[in-house]
Amino acid sequence: MKASLFSLLAAAALFTSTVSFAAEGPFDRRYDGRDDRNSKDFNYGYDRNHRVTNAEKARWEAAHRNDDRRDDDHFDRNTNYGFDRNHRVTAPERARWEAQQRAQREAQERAQREAQIRAQREAQERARWEASHRQYSRR
Repeated sequence: MKASLFSLLAAAALFTSTVSFAAEGPFDRRYDGRDDRNSKDFNYGYDRNHRVTNAEKARWEAAHRNDDRRDDDHFDRNTNYGFDRNHRVTAPERARWEAQQRAQREAQERAQREAQIRAQREAQERARWEASHRQYSRR
């Protein structure tokens, strides 16, 4: 009797305290505009009445700067054939870069074709094997 009473009490205590220890869910955070740069309440992540110093602004800007240009360089006009932006690319450099890109593209296409051919051969071999075993299993 005591054991069941204690286990019920322990379960009730755990059940009531889990709300205070629960992790924040994706919809638990209310939108307050602290991290939205276009909001009128934007204050670099601090409370509205906090006066943000220049060092705090710089820290926030550095943390939120998008320096990774690899993800959006498909239509980036600043690629400059792999050279710096202020480098004037010569005709041989451009031709070398285009030849490398062409060779990479051809190698990728060749690998895809070989993979398709390999898959077709394996499918044919599998069908041939199944047909031969089906033939022997009927006897």
